[in-house]
Amino acid sequence: MMKKRILIFSILFLLALSLSAIAAKPTIAIVVDNAIGDRGFTDMAYLGIQNAAKDFGIKYKMFECHINPSIYYDTLRAAASHYDVIFADPGYFFDKELAKVMKEYPDKTYIYIDGVSKLPGIVSVVFKQNEGAFLAGALAAMLTTKTCLKMINPEKIVGFVGGADWPVIRDYQVGFEQGVRYVDPSVKVIARYAGTHYDPAKGKETAYMVFKDGADVIFQAAGPTGLGILEAAKSYKFYAIGVDTDQGYLQPGYIVSSMLKRVDTAVYDIVRDAVNGKLEKGSVHTFNVRNKGIGLADNKYFMDTVPAGVYLKMLEIQKKVANGEIEVESYLK
Repeated sequence: MMKKRILIFSILFLLALSLSAIAAKPTIAIVVDNAIGDRGFTDMAYLGIQNAAKDFGIKYKMFECHINPSIYYDTLRAAASHYDVIFADPGYFFDKELAKVMKEYPDKTYIYIDGVSKLPGIVSVVFKQNEGAFLAGALAAMLTTKTCLKMINPEKIVGFVGGADWPVIRDYQVGFEQGVRYVDPSVKVIARYAGTHYDPAKGKETAYMVFKDGADVIFQAAGPTGLGILEAAKSYKFYAIGVDTDQGYLQPGYIVSSMLKRVDTAVYDIVRDAVNGKLEKGSVHTFNVRNKGIGLADNKYFMDTVPAGVYLKMLEIQKKVANGEIEVESYLK
């Protein structure tokens, strides 16, 4: 009888410890300016938090703002009132709102995705998009000389189409243009901005203008506007390079690769550190080519289009960027 009581007590004690451990894990909120299904930052963050929840057993919620700035503050405040760790994705859309909410809920941990925040105590997540854009530029410069490919014309012209004219998008352009120059300084770059991140029709129109000026490979850095740019690739027959996520499936055969900005990796790593008690307020976490937070999609569309010589050269260039042998310029410095 005594042994039975000891066994029951031991089981209950272990159960209590287990429940205590679960309860001690931080709860996570991700506040996004867009919504799940954006094929960009939101979807990448959602993938990251799903993977983290599977591996670490944390409680989380996605707060979607549906590109409505009027609800940014209320949404962020609701997240902070119920969760321990709050992601703002991307952070620069929530600058004013974060400043207010952080004062109201100072005991919470705030994560600023895609930049370094000036707010004290916030955790910043930085992506070296200039490095990924450099790789996209190098790829574009090599492809525009391969007239054996069905959509490459005799002229050595490539294009860059940005969405809104923001510093972070200019950083893409700087990296892209340097990548083109690295491979072949005689290749011309035509750069245009759609003026918005949320108008695919405008993106398609802008891409058409760049295509008409002779570009046969166009790199887009335009958020949802970029979906129109990718559609233009199929409509007008040119090669496109996607951005942020692997977008090859959207227009198969026309999107040769995508510059990956691994928001999913960042979210996963930050959550892991928070669960393990290693996340420091005010810390800056950088994701680049070296740690595989930035890169190019190496998928079947890439392999089906890119000649072997170009593929091998891209591996060499990527290695040089990763080890610092190639130093990529930045608009943000």
